[in-house]
Amino acid sequence: MKPKFDPVSRRQFLVGAGGAALALPLLPSLLPRAAEAQTLAAASAERYFAHMTTWHGVLQDQFYGSLLNLPAAATTTHGGIGVRSAPLPTTVSNGRVVLSEILQAPQTALTPRLLSMMNVINGIDMPGGQGHNRGGTLGGDAANPTIDQVLAASSKFYPGGALQPAIVRNLVSLSKTSSGIVQTQETADSNVKLFDRLFKTTTTPNTTQPVLVDSVREHAALVKADPRCSTDCRNRLDEYLTMLSEVQGKVQQGANSNFPRPTVDTRAVENTAGFYGQPENHAKCEQLWNDIVVAAFTAGISRVYVCGPTSYTFGPDPEHAWHNNYAHQIESDPARRAGYSAAVQLQFEGAQLDLARKMDAVRTADGSTLLDKALIASGHELGSGGSPGNHHNRCIPVVTFGSAGGFFKTGQSLDYRDMNSFLWSISPTSPRWYSGLTYNQWMGMVLRAMGLSPADYSANSGAYGYPSVKGSNSYSDAIWAAAAADLPWLKA
Repeated sequence: MKPKFDPVSRRQFLVGAGGAALALPLLPSLLPRAAEAQTLAAASAERYFAHMTTWHGVLQDQFYGSLLNLPAAATTTHGGIGVRSAPLPTTVSNGRVVLSEILQAPQTALTPRLLSMMNVINGIDMPGGQGHNRGGTLGGDAANPTIDQVLAASSKFYPGGALQPAIVRNLVSLSKTSSGIVQTQETADSNVKLFDRLFKTTTTPNTTQPVLVDSVREHAALVKADPRCSTDCRNRLDEYLTMLSEVQGKVQQGANSNFPRPTVDTRAVENTAGFYGQPENHAKCEQLWNDIVVAAFTAGISRVYVCGPTSYTFGPDPEHAWHNNYAHQIESDPARRAGYSAAVQLQFEGAQLDLARKMDAVRTADGSTLLDKALIASGHELGSGGSPGNHHNRCIPVVTFGSAGGFFKTGQSLDYRDMNSFLWSISPTSPRWYSGLTYNQWMGMVLRAMGLSPADYSANSGAYGYPSVKGSNSYSDAIWAAAAADLPWLKA
């Protein structure tokens, strides 16, 4: 039987038991002519958001390296302070693109294309109190949910379609409930459990679970047999099925052939003896998660992914020991500082850059890639500084990939520190505790990049960004007055 297509819907869904849905990619050649232009326009307007949190703080030289001394290509005054921008360097040394100890990767991974879609931002602070936080890197506080939950609940982010929940991992997301702000429940606590939710049907316990990918493959064969299906659409289906097969195979193989088989998930890998001494396997766990997230994005199951691994650190110790043995020693112990740099570098290359590469490999209906429509951002729980370099809220390091459909200008190093009166320590000549602009301003801009307006996320139209709360702090009125605007040079 020839498959039926709904001319109103932008996707053709296969629905599994338990409410899980897996979609074929949008195929323009099968759309009615009257609906094609409208549907492609809707596809072009789709946005994706992914965020990875790094716990603890880091020193400026470690994180920004050569970017701290770049000659400014442009300067302006914003929020009453002088700020600077410059293009990201493209120098390759020994086969690696090296911006700093942390921001580096092989040139085969951090390609000219990926570098041109990258931004590195310095000089934005969390205006709230110092110390550990969980939701702060996504804009949450005691009275406001994190931006992933704002997006998941927004009809502006999902225009003309059903709202889709964010894929959430660990202690990074805050939700608003009738009882107040609470930590968002994890979507799944391992990659295999996420895979099971998204790609398998539910059957009787202790019986074989038929993989939904097989049903997708059968349906795709019917679609490809339709004479209206163009060569480009057939190729797109083949690419999608190949990706799903690779995801399925990686889940079955696990992160390392030394771990138990036949089915190994990231939770089992984490529980394996010696795992905390194997940082490379921490990165492999993240890559297994990334595979499934990209498949979910491609299938239209979700458009938001946020994570912040807490049970491992990309270093040789688990979280609490890592914090005490490394994060507290980065100022005084060069060896510990180097070890910390290696761990954060591995998370950048093995997790964030890996996700960007995989999203950039997926073509969408309008010819762009998932990454073209996305913002993949990183954030630190604590700031990057000099003395003290650990528990403060200044200069939260931010690295991004993607332009969110052309909203952001990319390929830049952006420095928003106030260098005229900037000192790392409080003293009689530096009686304040901020470095530049606010994280609220950055979060508000991200929400606007995803299609929301200030009225959608704040009762006072985002006068102070997101959350739109001025609070009690030493920031100047001029900085707060600028918080509702776009950050300099970042808007395309």
